[in-house]
Amino acid sequence: MMSQTGRRRPIAAMAILWVVLYTGTVLLPVVLANLSWAHRRDNGFLLNLSRNLALAGLSILALQFVVAARLQWIEAHFGLDAILWFHKAMAVFAVLMLLAHPLLIAWGRGNWTILTRLIVPWPVQLGRLALLLLLGVIGTSLWRRLLRLEYERWRRLHNVLVLAVLGLGFVHSLILGSGRHGDLSTWPMRILWSGLFLIALAAYLHHRWFAPRRNRLTSCEVTEVERESHDVWTIKVRAAPNGNGRRHLPGQFHFITFLDSALPEEEHPFSISSSPTENGYLTFTIKAVGDFTRSIASLRPGDRATIRGPFGRFSHILRSGREDIVFIAGGVGITPLISMLRYMRDTGDPRRVLLIFVNRAQRDILFRHELEKMERVGRPQLRVIHVLSRPQGAWNGETGRLSREIMQKYISDVVGTSSFYICGPLPLTRLAIRILRRMGVFPSDIHSEQFTF
Repeated sequence: MMSQTGRRRPIAAMAILWVVLYTGTVLLPVVLANLSWAHRRDNGFLLNLSRNLALAGLSILALQFVVAARLQWIEAHFGLDAILWFHKAMAVFAVLMLLAHPLLIAWGRGNWTILTRLIVPWPVQLGRLALLLLLGVIGTSLWRRLLRLEYERWRRLHNVLVLAVLGLGFVHSLILGSGRHGDLSTWPMRILWSGLFLIALAAYLHHRWFAPRRNRLTSCEVTEVERESHDVWTIKVRAAPNGNGRRHLPGQFHFITFLDSALPEEEHPFSISSSPTENGYLTFTIKAVGDFTRSIASLRPGDRATIRGPFGRFSHILRSGREDIVFIAGGVGITPLISMLRYMRDTGDPRRVLLIFVNRAQRDILFRHELEKMERVGRPQLRVIHVLSRPQGAWNGETGRLSREIMQKYISDVVGTSSFYICGPLPLTRLAIRILRRMGVFPSDIHSEQFTF
């Protein structure tokens, strides 16, 4: 197995390379435009700034399709949660740049009729329509829950609106910018500009059309549906003979679409609970928390599913070596951690592991007997601390909610020598991180993966 240090260096170098490539792609149209004769003319600071912001904003918007395409050869270096955060942050920058574009034109010309006049040349109308649709993207994203838009319906609407904004913006810029003094008046700029939009279209088609259809050709078969607790099930699937995706790392997840079953044919992310050493099949442990997951119990052996992945960097084998490991789990958040524990058991990992497992009551403790066996056998060297907020009947363990007192009681002597992995509901994750930071744990030793879909 490759050493931990050996794994991290090339990944860090590739991550830097992708960041440089992204930044260069956004700035290259601006640089080329400013080197052209059109921009060397005295257009005034505000007008030049307006055009530069439009070029950068549309470039970012085009690259949003690449960022959101879940390309594994990019995601592997950052983690999908970091990419989703970056996607949202860059969307804000793009929106601000594009909204500033007409305002700066009006200001620079000292003529605000471009914003107020109803009748304007049709290329300008296209730009207006693009901005209106862009505001629609913002509104539906910010107020999706208030508008009662289901995630799948919102995602389809979001993709259509952004595609429309990009297409309208491309036509608007190409017509107004291809004149004698326009930003796109030179062939290098036209080629670069067209290439950006073709890349965006290719990324969208790959994500929404080619990849799903390819996955259907290598679909998996559901072989078992096992009830773990009153509201949690483990689904076991057998991979297609020709292989389905890369071999996963412990702690990673797949996007799954169930086919030919009573469930809606929607794509959802689920953590892998099986160890990578268990070849030929994967297991996913899923809690019924919404309309879709409440229907998991209706799955039957023989149902088909497509999996896309694996994704994520929430895995102990990707980190630099610390002597000990501390896992903090809340409820079904144990899923990626049990995958790591099973892998450590199967590979004979000698490190000591402390698991602080937070649940409501005894019946909510997942994999309880398996964890007890790991403790008893010593593979891995595991110690489990249960924290129950509402224990039922006799209970000798910790009670109440996760607190600094409980954390100090069990981890104060391993701060500085341990890596910490946290998975659970967002409030628990934030609380645990806050307590660890106050206890002096370095941010580089705290690992978590958070999603908002």
